[in-house]
Amino acid sequence: MKNPKLKAFVGRNGSWLFAGIGCIVLWILMGLFGSGISLRSLIDNAYTASFLAIAGLAQMLVVTTGRGAIDLSIPGMITLGAYTCMGICNGQNSMIVPALLVVLLEGVIVGTLNSAMVIWLKIPAIIATMAMNYMIVTVTMLVNNQFNVFTIPPILKNIATFRIATVPVMVVLVILLAALIHFMLTSTTYGKSLLSMGQNQEAARLAGVKIIKTEMITYITAAVLAGIAGALISARVTGAYLGMGDNYQMESIACIVVGGTLMSGGRANAAGTLVGSLFLYLIISCMQLMGADAGMQSVVKGALIIIVLLIGASDNNSRREKKYRKTVNKTA
Repeated sequence: MKNPKLKAFVGRNGSWLFAGIGCIVLWILMGLFGSGISLRSLIDNAYTASFLAIAGLAQMLVVTTGRGAIDLSIPGMITLGAYTCMGICNGQNSMIVPALLVVLLEGVIVGTLNSAMVIWLKIPAIIATMAMNYMIVTVTMLVNNQFNVFTIPPILKNIATFRIATVPVMVVLVILLAALIHFMLTSTTYGKSLLSMGQNQEAARLAGVKIIKTEMITYITAAVLAGIAGALISARVTGAYLGMGDNYQMESIACIVVGGTLMSGGRANAAGTLVGSLFLYLIISCMQLMGADAGMQSVVKGALIIIVLLIGASDNNSRREKKYRKTVNKTA
């Protein structure tokens, strides 16, 4: 590319731009194998992907902290958020605010404990959050028989299913959430601190970044988003059940890698996460229309996750090599 600005833009966003092109191709294939190309089918897949996108945005924040951080407590937090919201509401609109406040409190507690294990106990994030996920699942199992979790408050159901001129409210809300997180990452002290610590924590510390505060805010925000996602998912599927967050564990990682977030940290892409989420669900929808059984869908999905993770690792290695060459050239 002759235009350096265009080259730089493609370099930063190439992953999710290609995923966006893939979404268009898959949409066309769905039309060919289905009842014809229609905007409604694309919107329906975007609606389904919007719930994954919330979990993906939560995962994106944690991964951006660097050092290979991944939050494996997100699935448990989704399930706990669903049980808490449905149990407290018990089908009553008047209890939505108290229920969501409790979900927020749970997110704060889980996020604080996750960050405490990572920061002060020096436990790798993937191990700390996996242990936390086991604890959350155990707590959820203990309260499993204490609540009515299959009666949905009408207001929450409307938020999760209502459409404005065929466009689901959920899609609009998730786009606004992604825009808010993008603004937070690019225009606030917290966001700039998060990106700098993800690139090089020691350099960020020497530059005056409040590492502990930034990391705690990140884990808390991720847990809160996962809890809210659980509440919304339960409204969509008309109830809560054990393990309902399990499918979001690897998919939340895959969608952010496809969306251009570096697994090594230091670079996040909120818009790309939305595209990555849609890309994953379009693949599943396309295979279903082709008649692929559940086993084949799982194989293809697993292969896709491996491929995108390898792409992410290749991107990370290329990035490190460029940094190394610059360092060598400066010292030469």
